[in-house]
Amino acid sequence: MVNNVELFSDAKASTVLAPRTRQELLRRAKAKYDENHEDFDAVVAYADALFNSHKFVEAEAILKEACALRETPDLIFNRAFVTCINGKEEEAKELYRKVIELSQDTALAKSAEYELWKMGEKIEARWLKK
Repeated sequence: MVNNVELFSDAKASTVLAPRTRQELLRRAKAKYDENHEDFDAVVAYADALFNSHKFVEAEAILKEACALRETPDLIFNRAFVTCINGKEEEAKELYRKVIELSQDTALAKSAEYELWKMGEKIEARWLKK
């Protein structure tokens, strides 16, 4: 499963992947996804490959599918991140708030709070009070 640490590190790593390598990874992930749209791991892997190929609109749609199969805080965070990239800030904020609610007092919740703070939302985060 993709988590926010993997998402950001993959984003950085994808900039050094050769275009042909990115295309091959995307092709393989899509083939597995096409075999079974109900296979959670295949859906998440396809979303990850789309993200690494900078196909953010498609990645958002597939992440939405993945969340319909199994909604986890990590997956919601990734969806929020891509949703924000795609210019849907209010929807992204709602998703980040959901991450905070589902994973209170975790590093993931702090990351979601930070993303909200970067978008200008006034929040009561413990890390801001230090």
